[in-house]
Amino acid sequence: MKNLLKMILILSVLQGCVREGGGLHKSDAFSDRFVESVRGGGVPVRTEAEKDTVIYMTAVEFPEGYDWRRDTSFGEVNGKIILYRDSVRVMEIPAGPGCLAGLDPDLHHFSGGHIYTESCSGDETVIGRDGEGLFSYPGRELLCGLLVEGTDVYTLGRSRSGKGFSLRRNGEELFSRPDGGIAAHISARPDYPTGALYREGGHMYFSYWEPSGDDKVWYVVEDGTESRVAVPDGRMYDIRIRDGAPDITLVKTSSIGVYTYWDGSWKTVVAVSKEGRITVYSPLWPTSVYISRPMLFLSFRNACVSGRHLYMALNPFSADERPFLWLDGETMFSLDLNGFVTEVSLVEESARAGDKEQGTVGIATDFHYF
Repeated sequence: MKNLLKMILILSVLQGCVREGGGLHKSDAFSDRFVESVRGGGVPVRTEAEKDTVIYMTAVEFPEGYDWRRDTSFGEVNGKIILYRDSVRVMEIPAGPGCLAGLDPDLHHFSGGHIYTESCSGDETVIGRDGEGLFSYPGRELLCGLLVEGTDVYTLGRSRSGKGFSLRRNGEELFSRPDGGIAAHISARPDYPTGALYREGGHMYFSYWEPSGDDKVWYVVEDGTESRVAVPDGRMYDIRIRDGAPDITLVKTSSIGVYTYWDGSWKTVVAVSKEGRITVYSPLWPTSVYISRPMLFLSFRNACVSGRHLYMALNPFSADERPFLWLDGETMFSLDLNGFVTEVSLVEESARAGDKEQGTVGIATDFHYF
């Protein structure tokens, strides 16, 4: 079975040319966008008013001396959610007991230059942005989808009780079912970074199921209007709309996490065993690359592909190692962090005119994700 899985992944991935050799620094990977950069963690120096490709990472940080590897429930400790921009800290959000944000890596999300957090207080769900409360609504929910469009924040949350869900805009209910369920996780698929809620052809979609005796009835909701979808049996499915037609995928459970990243004609597969050992299948190398040291790889968000380059934020389980960014087989930089990285994103952003005139660099006003 192990050899069969390996052969399937290799055949599904290897396309185009094979480039031998080591990894690239970001200035080499994006030589058309970077005139000068500071290696070892500096912010690139802009010499022209042009778009830059910037690396953003979110992370969970614990107090020095606290061993998060031995207490994955995080107990009663307080920490921070960190936002890095090209290895430089640009935001710190208090997290843990008594704070708006929690330390659970599933409960914060990076979108449009902001960190959105979800938490429950009493009988309501609270959505935060950059450490401040944004809105709240009745019911205790977990987000399955988060879609930010301008000043509107759309959330698709399922009840923590296991029954019911709601679609909301800025906290106001748009669509709900008391007994329905959402099958897709917010970090299930690299091709859907907004989770179970997404845009396709200008329309907003998600799918859900309702119990029907011993079976399930499935629906796709398009802009608030639902349509029933026929599925083979009563198993769990992730149903998406592609090119105007339902794309039905069986939700599988496995001890191996397999994530497929696609950028045009460039495909890379990252397979993570339950022990945290990682195998990468990519046209970058003539054979697969195996990382034998166990790593905490939380979801597909720990890696991304841009052009012909694979970026992975890796969290060693060894207590004497710190998290680091891995680019095409080489360490790009390490982080001074007692904790772990939860997401890495490459963002194309424009410098503000005022920042350029003053010689400073601010958070982007204009984000384009890879």
